[in-house]
Amino acid sequence: MNKKYNIAFIHLDDLHHINHFITIAIELSKSHNVSILTYPLKHEYLINKLQELNGDLVKVEPLKTLKFRGFTDKIKKRSFPRKGFWMKKNKDYLLTFDAIFLTDFIQEYLLKFRKERKKPVLIRIYHGFTGRSYSYKKELLDFDVHLLPGNYAYKEFEKRGLLKHTKIIGYPKLEAITIAENKNTFKKDQVTILYNPHFSPPFSSWDKFGLKVLEYFYKSDQYNLIFAPHINLFAEKGGELNEKIPKKYFESENIYIDLGSTKSVEMIYPNQADIYLGDVSSQVYEYIISPRPCIFINIQNTDYQYNEDFRFWRCGEVINSIDQLNDALENASTNFKESYKKIQKEINLGNLLIDKNESPSKKAAIVIEEYLENIDK
Repeated sequence: MNKKYNIAFIHLDDLHHINHFITIAIELSKSHNVSILTYPLKHEYLINKLQELNGDLVKVEPLKTLKFRGFTDKIKKRSFPRKGFWMKKNKDYLLTFDAIFLTDFIQEYLLKFRKERKKPVLIRIYHGFTGRSYSYKKELLDFDVHLLPGNYAYKEFEKRGLLKHTKIIGYPKLEAITIAENKNTFKKDQVTILYNPHFSPPFSSWDKFGLKVLEYFYKSDQYNLIFAPHINLFAEKGGELNEKIPKKYFESENIYIDLGSTKSVEMIYPNQADIYLGDVSSQVYEYIISPRPCIFINIQNTDYQYNEDFRFWRCGEVINSIDQLNDALENASTNFKESYKKIQKEINLGNLLIDKNESPSKKAAIVIEEYLENIDK
């Protein structure tokens, strides 16, 4: 392979997308021209991450949106440009690339731009493990290439008629992070719970139970709590306000709150926790890479037993009200050893390809290079 391709990664989202694509960008930059196309901002986390991972060859290009749309975005205090307008403004430049990686569903604009041409090739990389039914939209057929973390996702694609050029590469995020041991978050050395509610109704436990969960642990002298919700919950997308959380919880010695810092995307909190408490966030799949007790809150009383949308609820006890939390916590360790440890290990095997001889980013680079070579023949 001698040809040098022009490859882009579009980043128009929050921090939690970055670690899912950054090592692939770095790997491809060793042989190709690679750009991360984004919006004007300092992008400190992205820049620092590239430096940390020796990604000096990757070019970060902040591109402006349409002038009027940029003006209205500023007035409305939007954190990100509206993606369609940004892509229309940069249409001609986007079409100069041989391949474009996307972590979200904004491919329809690129399809319209490229018309009947084969390039740019559209590549879908996932910002997390596939979870509920939204992970399997029919719009996935718009992409030319899919890069999946494991065999379970591949089989689901196959079952739902979504297979095109689909390859299993593993989980690139694991290459991008360095999990540091840090057990000094709390003064007392006691069982630590990670409460990680999702941001999307109607299944998020935050609106109905969130403050009750915080109050339970505020009054507890047995547990520490890390409250690290999905990064979108207290951002523009989730719409929740920090002010909703009483000051006493921020000041409590046994409660640590992180509503969306860089730590929240580095798998630090899942690594620190002894028990996971959540609802429908697929982040639990990152937590069970090292199997440990889980508890899930089913606020809708959903009939989930045979529903693949709630596959993660097989990993621990499911409760329907805050009144059940105390017993669930007391029984978590025993239930895990007797029932859920084996299930979590089986789910891990399906979720995650582990190849000690070849990294996910290397696998991804090979897939893309071979695909581009074939369509150039």
